[in-house]
Amino acid sequence: MSFRFSPLATGSSFVVAVVLTSSFCWAHFYELGPSKDEWGLKYDGEVTAASGDKLNVSFTLTDQGRLKPIYSISVVAFSDMRSDGGRTYLLNTTFDLKPTQDGKLTGQLQIGKEFAGRAMIRILTQTFDGKPQPAGARYYQIPLKKFMKKAPAAASSQPPASIASPPASTATK
Repeated sequence: MSFRFSPLATGSSFVVAVVLTSSFCWAHFYELGPSKDEWGLKYDGEVTAASGDKLNVSFTLTDQGRLKPIYSISVVAFSDMRSDGGRTYLLNTTFDLKPTQDGKLTGQLQIGKEFAGRAMIRILTQTFDGKPQPAGARYYQIPLKKFMKKAPAAASSQPPASIASPPASTATK
């Protein structure tokens, strides 16, 4: 006895199987929070102006610390909190880190200036203190503002206003 299913039934069952199994694949990230020594990480970064409405973000990782090995480093920015407590990604861009001759990892990317105030550099790892994390990945976030150079007070292009001397009195005594 042979069973034949219509193409619609076969396609529908495939879609249902994919949807039901994808719920088990969603990633769970857990923040590491603040640390006195920043979890042993040693890094440096710089944010500079680029053409148009862009910023160049450079990041160099010298020591992976207690998060070794690091899975990825990205720049993220989130929307404001919604009424249901959720947020959405406004920006999620991963650095393409390249090793340097002195053993550091370095990378650069561009982001829009509108994200500068809320952007964070997110360091993601699947291990902590050399132990795999069974419940999900751990991340540590560094505010991008930390790497922005404070612009010196711009000199005004106009000469300073002179203080006028009081008008000469024409009154006679």
